Amino acid sequence: MKKIIIILSAIILVGLPMQAQSHLQPYLDSARTAYTSGDFVNATRLYLRIIEHGYESPMIYYNVGNGYYKQMQIANAILWYQRALKLDPSFEDARHNLKMAQELIVDKIEPIALPFYKRWYKSLVIRLSPNFWAYLSVVLFLVFIAALFVIFSSLGDGLKRISIPLGLLALFLSITTFFVANSAHSYAVDRTLGVITAPSVTIRSTPHSEGTKLFTLHEGLTVSISTLVEGWYEIRLDDGRVGWIQEKDIEEV
Repeated sequence: MKKIIIILSAIILVGLPMQAQSHLQPYLDSARTAYTSGDFVNATRLYLRIIEHGYESPMIYYNVGNGYYKQMQIANAILWYQRALKLDPSFEDARHNLKMAQELIVDKIEPIALPFYKRWYKSLVIRLSPNFWAYLSVVLFLVFIAALFVIFSSLGDGLKRISIPLGLLALFLSITTFFVANSAHSYAVDRTLGVITAPSVTIRSTPHSEGTKLFTLHEGLTVSISTLVEGWYEIRLDDGRVGWIQEKDIEEV
């Protein structure tokens, strides 16, 4: 009986996304038709309608970004490319189009120079999703367990000699990828991004319209956002500058 319940539950869980996609298929077809015919306004509207129905997909977000890009609404294009990459950091087409869109914005922020190893590790962490690194760590640990089984079994000495370095390597890589997965998860959770949507906005020293004017930013720039205080976000730029921006002038990724 228990086995039957598990099987039925699996069928229901698999079937739900398929039913949702089936329900939204007319919107998907219409959006594709509008896009291929060059009607980017309607294509974007239809893709957004799909998202409003609770359907999340890196490709849908990417298509919304493309629709806005074709309309030269660059800030919105950047926002949706960033959202696609948030769901799938390995989405190279979204990353490529994001870079193209960012070439068209006013503000060019030079990030703080990091040592080579830190830049390499950061690119490694954000290149793939936390789930990928976690799954890889588990697979490598299972390889280590399999190597232990071979070592302590009655199999031939030649196979055992191969299993010892293979097992140690798998254990080392499993531990390494575990820490990478943890870093990737922390980076995804702790670092919230926002895209400035106002044409031009003054960043202030305090969360108040009477705060000291620090600098001016323009639409399309992606910044890190943290604290929200009475309608103001604290932001941090890649070059280390911090300040406050009104909630209405920025859209959270």
